[in-house]
Amino acid sequence: MKKVIAFLLICTSGFSQIKVDDVGPGWKDKVLQAIEVVRTYDIKKYNFLIEHCHHVNFWNGTYSTIELPDRIVISAAEVTKGNINDLAAALVHESLHLCFSKNVITISSFKEEELCYKYELNFLMNIPNVEPWLIKHAQQQIINNQR
Repeated sequence: MKKVIAFLLICTSGFSQIKVDDVGPGWKDKVLQAIEVVRTYDIKKYNFLIEHCHHVNFWNGTYSTIELPDRIVISAAEVTKGNINDLAAALVHESLHLCFSKNVITISSFKEEELCYKYELNFLMNIPNVEPWLIKHAQQQIINNQR
């Protein structure tokens, strides 16, 4: 019984810090699974995520983005693909954008994207059997933003 209570406390306390809107069929559950992937495979990036992001919602744009002061906005296209590791990578990536914006760190948009994709790639390398296309995409974006 003690193990069950401890498990429930861990599960509920881990997500209490980030509110996830419940707008589409299974969307909230996918994001909660993605948050759990971050927590499981990179506790430092998980702590960083929950420090900077307090709300996740969705929009019809092409890419995920942020809204200050503490919101990550996931694109509908990304969540409907349903790839949990991709969603986890987006949360990690966007959490660094939140940090830059909240702390008014002014660097070129290309440099910021490069750093966010490096941060994302570092996270992806921690996931066992991660989809190779996620690694390739992050690597290509790093190259594209090196100017």
